[in-house]
Amino acid sequence: MSNESTEREWERKRLNEVLKEIENRLDKELAVLGERRGDVVGIRQEFWDDVRMNFSDATELGETWTSIMQQKEVLIERERSHRVAFEAVERLARMHDNPYFARIDFAETGRGPEQIYIGRASLMSDDDETFWVYDWRAPISSLFYDHEPGPAAYETPEGEIGGELLLKRQFVIRAGKLKHMFDTDETVGDEILQAVLSEKSDTSMKSIVATIQKEQNRIIRDEKHKLLVVQGAAGSGKTSAALQRVAYLLYRFRGTLTPDQIVLFSPNPVFKGYISRVLPDLGEANMRQMTFRELIEARLGRRFQVEDLFSQTEALNASEGTPEGLAREKAVRYKGSEHFFMTVERYFDRLQHEGVRFRPLRFRGATIVSAEEMAEQYYAVKASEGFAYRAATLRKWLLAKLAAWADDQMNEPWVEEAAELADDEEIQRAYVQIRRKGGFREDAFDDEDRMTEALMRSAIENAVGPLVKAVKAYRFLDAVDTYRELFRSRSLFAACSPDGKLPEGWEWMANRAEETLARKTVDHEDATPLLYFMEGLEGFRKVEADIRHLFVDEAQDYSPFQAAYLRRRFPQARLTVLGDFNQAIYAGAQESGGFGGWTRLMPQEDTAVWRLTTSYRSTRPIVEYSKKILLPEESAEIRPFQREGEVPTLIRCRDGARLADTVTADIRGLLEQGYGTIGVIAKSAKECGNAAALLKERLPDEVPLTYLSGASAELPKGVSVLASYLAKGIEFDAVVVWDASAARYGQDRDRKLLYTVCTRALHALHVYCLGEPSPWLPDRGKL
Repeated sequence: MSNESTEREWERKRLNEVLKEIENRLDKELAVLGERRGDVVGIRQEFWDDVRMNFSDATELGETWTSIMQQKEVLIERERSHRVAFEAVERLARMHDNPYFARIDFAETGRGPEQIYIGRASLMSDDDETFWVYDWRAPISSLFYDHEPGPAAYETPEGEIGGELLLKRQFVIRAGKLKHMFDTDETVGDEILQAVLSEKSDTSMKSIVATIQKEQNRIIRDEKHKLLVVQGAAGSGKTSAALQRVAYLLYRFRGTLTPDQIVLFSPNPVFKGYISRVLPDLGEANMRQMTFRELIEARLGRRFQVEDLFSQTEALNASEGTPEGLAREKAVRYKGSEHFFMTVERYFDRLQHEGVRFRPLRFRGATIVSAEEMAEQYYAVKASEGFAYRAATLRKWLLAKLAAWADDQMNEPWVEEAAELADDEEIQRAYVQIRRKGGFREDAFDDEDRMTEALMRSAIENAVGPLVKAVKAYRFLDAVDTYRELFRSRSLFAACSPDGKLPEGWEWMANRAEETLARKTVDHEDATPLLYFMEGLEGFRKVEADIRHLFVDEAQDYSPFQAAYLRRRFPQARLTVLGDFNQAIYAGAQESGGFGGWTRLMPQEDTAVWRLTTSYRSTRPIVEYSKKILLPEESAEIRPFQREGEVPTLIRCRDGARLADTVTADIRGLLEQGYGTIGVIAKSAKECGNAAALLKERLPDEVPLTYLSGASAELPKGVSVLASYLAKGIEFDAVVVWDASAARYGQDRDRKLLYTVCTRALHALHVYCLGEPSPWLPDRGKL
């Protein structure tokens, strides 16, 4: 028997031992789970039977309350134990399918060699003496990702441990069976990587713990820097590394960091669903996920109709080349710029002394407190106290004024009328209130007067209630009018501008802001500045200081203004921002200088910039094809992983009907090849609607076809039709580009959009065009 066969047989026997250990542990945990479930069900069913109920006097009431709380604590503890047992069963079941993926032999300096098996979770013997499997996040596991055989070291909380790495072995284990085994001199062997990357796509992102590369591992385990900026080529594993980083942080700081203290900003709802399985597959709960749109809607959506980023993009496309379109595009670029953020900051400096606008408190046309009175009270507080203290002080004063005003209304005619019109429910409440205070007894003589007074007081409270609610919510601060004032005065804007100049197109911006805000609509480019004004005037009272880590994916699509706002909103958070400037497809961020000011948010010594240049998602032919869409200096560092595949095709069609027929035939062929996810990507939402309708007519009913909109929450199996800007971060087995013609992708700014679309493909890329193809596409002369 060859040495390789002997080693393979030894590994197979060892695997069986581990599987037996997992099965024994699983049997025990299932028994515990059944017992805990029975406990929980029993306690819930018998809860009130075990509580001593007696309400006869204060002492008995106290004992009854104590009995209830004791039973509650028992139930909470049993439910917690049940949850722990359930999670253990889930983890062991996953491990039984694939208990580990790597082995390293490491000889620590001064000690003999030790075999280290690495998997998604750790597994120890019952006596806690033997490590059957080490968690991939354990310090020693970093040897697998960072070193080739030879001298090696790894970091622990206690310091560096050095020695020699003697062996690196990788496994493919499926359903508890050893399929493949490779020894490698590389950090992660190409054989394993080839096998993983050649698999068909899924509707959810997968964990990459078995194929983490050295450069990705640095990002995952970085604990030193407060700001990590990751510039990565399309398909280089940026998002995957970020999610493994979340899992690592939760493991490394177990007990002091929870998933609720981590926030990930996703580019769209589809992407949120696409990555939702990664952390649970690693045995961790998902962190908080949101889109920037959701952040805006939470604060502005109830009062305004707020344009989203996708609608803004559609509007710019529709008005492309017109005077209105050019003016709007200038406004979009400027209002996302650092220049405008600095202008707003300088405006806030002036607002410390004058200029904050207020909404008067009015009731039935009468002014209770005027805006001028509010301003006087507000600016009577020293500027050094800050916006938050001033706003809170004014809020307290206004509530007192409202209370005094309410007392003064008791003799007003409208109050008596409201009391007389009280409904049965209000009368019943007044009766109960007076009864509790000793009314309606034999010796009572003023019950009717007290009822009238109670009903009048209730009428006043109901009337003034909305005003009290508005004051408590700081609605007396008129952030919108304060913001508009900046665009109403040329001299004010110039005085606040860092260079003393008005931006090009300022008059159009001023008119547009006045027009839209007057009708309670907010352009997307105004949404973040307006949000900043609202929270800035309140002193950022809703800052999320409990958030410890903030992850921002597709960070190149955030303007410098948005980046600065997020820093203010999450002041205590460490930042991990990921993106690819070659995929900066939105007007507000395209000229923001790399990552739109992200790197200037923190001191240089607290900042690390990592670059991921190898594209793993797509085959080598697709990567090489996509690179040619970009300028040479933009694509110079992008390197394809050597995975071969079919060469992308470019097909010209004479009309829309022919395009639909040809794409339909193409989709049928791709499905026959076994591709489970096919993305048909058009430039705009309007084109997508047309494409989806044409394809639906031609494809058989059994072929699942879904039109993905900006509100879609998940990526389905089958054929998905979606707009170019919704494809961010998502991948498909095959991509069909719907009409990549010069008419659709002919402008210079379309170059990166077309690149983004083409890099969504894992295995096949088919590009179609009506008429002349886009000038950015390679191989146009071969049509």
